Amino acid sequence: MKKKLFLLTTIAVSSIIQLTAQVKIGDNPNTINANSMLELESTNKGFLPPRVALNSLTSTSPMTATVAEGTLVYSVGGTLPNGYYYWNASRWVMLRVARDNYVLVKSTADLPAPVAGVITLVAGIEYEINGTISLANSINLNGCTLKGDDSANDKLVYTGTGALFTGNKTGNIRFLTLTAASGSVFNIDALGTAQNMLVQNCFFLGSNSIGTITGVGGTVFFSTVAYFVNTNGITLQNDNNVVLNNTLWDASNSNTYEKFVGTFNVIQILGGDRLTTSANSAKALDVSGITSINSGSAKVIMFVGTGTYVVGTFTNAWEVEANGLPTQKDEVAGGNIYVSTPVATTFSATNTPVKVQGTTTSSNLFRVTSPTNNRLTYTGSKTRSFDVSGAMSISNPNSNRFFSFYIAKNGVVIPESRQDVKLVNSTDQVAVPISCWVTMAPGDYIEVWVANQTATTDVTVQTLNLSIQ
Repeated sequence: MKKKLFLLTTIAVSSIIQLTAQVKIGDNPNTINANSMLELESTNKGFLPPRVALNSLTSTSPMTATVAEGTLVYSVGGTLPNGYYYWNASRWVMLRVARDNYVLVKSTADLPAPVAGVITLVAGIEYEINGTISLANSINLNGCTLKGDDSANDKLVYTGTGALFTGNKTGNIRFLTLTAASGSVFNIDALGTAQNMLVQNCFFLGSNSIGTITGVGGTVFFSTVAYFVNTNGITLQNDNNVVLNNTLWDASNSNTYEKFVGTFNVIQILGGDRLTTSANSAKALDVSGITSINSGSAKVIMFVGTGTYVVGTFTNAWEVEANGLPTQKDEVAGGNIYVSTPVATTFSATNTPVKVQGTTTSSNLFRVTSPTNNRLTYTGSKTRSFDVSGAMSISNPNSNRFFSFYIAKNGVVIPESRQDVKLVNSTDQVAVPISCWVTMAPGDYIEVWVANQTATTDVTVQTLNLSIQ
């Protein structure tokens, strides 16, 4: 019995010693680093941590119990990218391999030293802002990427009175909050060179002005951007292509939100909200300063509030389909003319069509003009087909006359539009309907023409209402 009790005591003491001692697994188990509680050593085997499927940076699922800070897993099969993650007490943080062309910015000391008040980023380097960086000097992007990891918590706060981003070099800005309380965020002039200015997933908060981006020969691209409590908006000037995608201007902003000045190739505004209040003198879009544009588009946008939605007029180069604005595009071009003063149409030969005479008045014209009597001219920017329809009443001073009426395009009658009518008595006034489909390019025009099939006596169109749509 004493021997058994001694054996049990020995095993218990040995177990306690093993539980409190250092542990080594693998090769050379008797040699362990003095600072190591657990050491793994192998020349041909690796460390395999628990593998889980993470679907959210802020959720500990599929783990069910409380996850201790510092817990390390390898995520595979979830919606997050595969890789190693550790729990920092509030979210999963992915372990990343350090890059040679990468700088983590935790203070202004991590940025290049300013020269004459300007910090010029080193070309080819990606700078990641970690936390809030307050700086009095401006930044020349110099073609670099400047990014955060969390737009709400990674911030650049400019305390100067100039511009946060300046110079003639553009770059890529992502996942940041940008503030310039006394100055502007941008004052960039790319001098017409083939650069691109990309801004994605950013907040612009509490700035005196968003500023100006001018002379970008490539594309200015703003995507998933939100603006709050800014006194003045952004001016885009003489930029080649401008794409504003999924942008929110909150009602807390003041004055003009987005202003376009000068010459552009393409302006595309797609999605988002422009919330305006008259109390803030808010104006969502100002297109009054555009001198030339090849193609413009403003679609799937919500214009809401008591402020001004558009300053200026959209030209025929634009297509506008937005909530709060009238639809403006070639597909809804149309208009009509009607005879206000009848005039006799004379003929020099039988069966030879001529243009119907009379004074006409136009109405409801959109991307259509009526530069002369009995004419509708298409002034859109794209070739399209029109439904042309009309009705008229006619008279003539003779009996038994046959007349043929046509729609003519650019002075040439369209055969399928022909309508024949006979006037039996000189006192008759006969109604004539007329219609056809016509494909018209910009600058093409239509008119109503008539031919006398039996003689050269005149005819008078007493009433006419002709429309295209």
